[in-house]
Amino acid sequence: MTDEPIVLAGQYGSPYTLKMRGVLRYRRIPFRWVLRDSPWDDLPPPPVALIPVIAYPDGNGGYGDVTVDSSPQIMRLETEFAGRSLLPSDPALALIDMLIEDYGDEWLTKAMYHYRWAYQPDIEKAGKLLPLSSNLHLSPERADQAYRFITKRQISRRAMVGSTDETAGALESSYRRVLTIMQAHLEQQQFLLGERPGRGDFGLFGQLTQLVRWDPTPMQVAIDIAPKVVNWVERMDDLAWLPVEGDDGWGALETLPASIHTLLC
Repeated sequence: MTDEPIVLAGQYGSPYTLKMRGVLRYRRIPFRWVLRDSPWDDLPPPPVALIPVIAYPDGNGGYGDVTVDSSPQIMRLETEFAGRSLLPSDPALALIDMLIEDYGDEWLTKAMYHYRWAYQPDIEKAGKLLPLSSNLHLSPERADQAYRFITKRQISRRAMVGSTDETAGALESSYRRVLTIMQAHLEQQQFLLGERPGRGDFGLFGQLTQLVRWDPTPMQVAIDIAPKVVNWVERMDDLAWLPVEGDDGWGALETLPASIHTLLC
């Protein structure tokens, strides 16, 4: 690696962006944060149009290696940077950790999308604020155009993500279930698998940044039934302060709290 920092490009309304920003902060990896598609985004195009983008310096003052997809990004960082690893040394714990990350990335994200584009207060907030991340200087006319474009497009995609009138109850009860489990879990320990975070923590955290901190309908649900989870998400956003020594801090497979078994079942 060169002395130049890597670049993380994404959006505030993207759960995967905030997931990876949290990972970089916790691991104390030097990086430059830039809003994707803003005037400061000078990165080469990624292989597919997804966020977040992590770009690695090419040693010549530019960035040539551009990556997407948060799970492979985490594993790439593990090979490039030492210390404060997200991977438990116990293979069984590592498997559980990976499964929880995948649960957040692939299932909890459906609840996030559902709440954002099924309820009018959430639609209004997202439609008005999300376009501003790329351009804070939108004229009222352009802002209105962006609002109509993004809300129409995202609402039309609800069924593709799995959010329909028929599935709404299942998605919302699943979200409440996660909150209830995590509320109980946080009465016993700081993170999912011990006293340090793993991939699973950041997988849940990414989606919960939107569900408990940004979108008004699920945020109120979380405040009502899982205030500890709301506070946990605030803490997870920047864990650079957390002292971690070597491989210390992971729990033992034999003594995992019942809440982890419940989450996995």
